[in-house]
Amino acid sequence: MTVKLGSPVASILSRVMVERGDRVTRGQVVAQIESSVEEAMVAANEERAKSTAEIEAKQSILKQKAGVMQRKGDLLTRNAASVQDAENAQSDYRVAEQEVLLALLGKRMAELELARSRATLEQRIIRSSIDGVVTQRSLGPGEYVHQDAAIVTVARIDPLNVEAFMPVSQFGRVRVGDMAVVRPDDPVGGVLPARVEVVDQVFDAASGTFGVRLSLPNPDNAVPGGLRCRVTFDMPDPPGRPATVR
Repeated sequence: MTVKLGSPVASILSRVMVERGDRVTRGQVVAQIESSVEEAMVAANEERAKSTAEIEAKQSILKQKAGVMQRKGDLLTRNAASVQDAENAQSDYRVAEQEVLLALLGKRMAELELARSRATLEQRIIRSSIDGVVTQRSLGPGEYVHQDAAIVTVARIDPLNVEAFMPVSQFGRVRVGDMAVVRPDDPVGGVLPARVEVVDQVFDAASGTFGVRLSLPNPDNAVPGGLRCRVTFDMPDPPGRPATVR
């Protein structure tokens, strides 16, 4: 399996952290697009999102308005304040209450903006989507990257996909989950077990064959990709057929 890693945004390539032949793991950073503006936005939004100053100020005002409303109510019960004063105090409290809610909403919006800016920054960090080996580095720092360009190419070699082709007369005799024996050509050689992962349901009319994909464990990376091999299935009259590991 081969994956060409590119960028979802067009910009200048800032760094490439891998070279041809390097082993990479899924999620590993392999390159980064110029992102100084995005990093600054993340830093600014982090400060806004963690600040509680406005909420605390509005809550203090709300507490003060609540005290005024309570006192005006007490005075009104003793006929020491007018109904208008009590109503004004209650109205001020309601306004202060809404201002606290608006401050809370503002903080939530700041948190969402932070998440958006982080997502924008993440788009400029190129990570490997598979475990594998870098087979090609196409671009370097300072070069322009567009959405259709590949920065590096990574090939997964554990497990390997073994593509075999069988005559249509054998269709139905091989099923997903069956085991087979793979014999790589020299200089690797050996006898290796593989499991059937895919049996094509469409024949190649020109050759009278159908495809079978097997998964070959390769934890030590002893078998290189692209090597020819023979595949033998455990069934009567085994039709050993040329195949290619890739």
